[in-house]
Amino acid sequence: MGMARQKHVYDYVIDAHGTWFCEGNPVTDSDLFRMLSRSLFVKDGRYYVRCEGEVHPVRVADAPLWVRYVFLDEDSGGQIRAVHIQLEDGRREPLRPETLSVKEESALYCLATRRNLLARFAKPAYYELASRLTYEPETQAYVLTVAGRSYRLTPRT
Repeated sequence: MGMARQKHVYDYVIDAHGTWFCEGNPVTDSDLFRMLSRSLFVKDGRYYVRCEGEVHPVRVADAPLWVRYVFLDEDSGGQIRAVHIQLEDGRREPLRPETLSVKEESALYCLATRRNLLARFAKPAYYELASRLTYEPETQAYVLTVAGRSYRLTPRT
């Protein structure tokens, strides 16, 4: 991937709360954060960022992306027509409900971006969407209904 020719391979980490670190220091510059988040990709199960023509590995404790906000488009009867999510880096996109998964009944995930990266729902987004889930005792699964179609959340280990 070209890392062998680079002068320096930076140590990037995304902790369990979604905070980025570079060489052990938190990334506090919002422009740098957005650039790193938007250049993130996965190859062979590992995460990387492409920065100024160089590729650097990223160690991820949980999920590389975080969903900060959920926007529900409802009809006059309160039924959900569509759901949009906004990521921590400001990107907004339609939620793909078929990618929803749940871990230990307290963490909600989906796949986001055209690169299909794992995104974890932050608390406000989690509660917004969780309030619209129904529980099916017969399948022991949570379900989200969007545009009349039911999507069963898959367990995440």
